[in-house]
Amino acid sequence: MGRESDRSGGPKKEGQAPVTGRGVIAAVTALAVVCAACGAGWHRVPQLEPGPLAPRQQVEVWSGDAVRRWHAVRVGPDSISGVSFLQAIACDSCRTALPRSAVDSVRFGDPVGGFWGTFGTVVAVPGFILLIACVTHAGCATRD
Repeated sequence: MGRESDRSGGPKKEGQAPVTGRGVIAAVTALAVVCAACGAGWHRVPQLEPGPLAPRQQVEVWSGDAVRRWHAVRVGPDSISGVSFLQAIACDSCRTALPRSAVDSVRFGDPVGGFWGTFGTVVAVPGFILLIACVTHAGCATRD
């Protein structure tokens, strides 16, 4: 009379669902979809009002085939200016400007928030799932 075993070669626990290829594929697909939804959270702004934006607000300005990523953005009635996000916000000599008529679109984003959202999705959520699996299945350590 043989003992049933799970895929790891250990004894099969009563009430334990077997791990199937379909379940693994579903989990990987779900994680990929959630990761694709993360990122800088760039969103298009339909209408810009004149005035300064929040200094650390990152902005993508699309003009022709070029895209510029700025912060410390100031919107004027006929122009938009900003400092490259690679430069210090206080660097006024780094400021560049474009006429508003040359701007095709403007997008706001939050790359730092996007990083932490992605980190949470890719590291914290799977870690939490593994923790729950270990606790509910009597530990993760193998017994000799």
